[in-house]
Amino acid sequence: MGTYFTSSGFSSCEVGGFVAAALLHDLRVNNFTFTNFPEVNVAWDDDNFHITLKVQGASSSTFSFDYKTVIAEVKRFRDKKEVSAQVFDVIQKHAAELEGEVSKT
Repeated sequence: MGTYFTSSGFSSCEVGGFVAAALLHDLRVNNFTFTNFPEVNVAWDDDNFHITLKVQGASSSTFSFDYKTVIAEVKRFRDKKEVSAQVFDVIQKHAAELEGEVSKT
C-alpha cells in the first residue's frame, strides 16, 4: 500500500511509477538481459527517497533522490513526460548494475 505525502501532494506509488517509467524506456531502447521486470522498492526518510531494484533474487545498490527532485519527477510523471535526463541516467546505471548482479546468480 502506498503512502500519501499530504504536504507535498504525491504518493510513494508515484515515486515508484516514475522509476518504472524510466525502466520501461530503458527496456524499449536497450532491452534487459534478465527475465521479468524489476520490482521497484521505495523507502524514505526526512531528506530523501531511497530506491532499490530487484529481480530474480538479485538487487541493485540503493540509490537516492532528494524531495525536490522527486517532486519535479512526480510532476513530469503526472504530465506523462519522460523522466529528466539526469534522473534517467541514475536509474539506467542501477538497472545495468542489476543485470550484472543477476548474471552472478
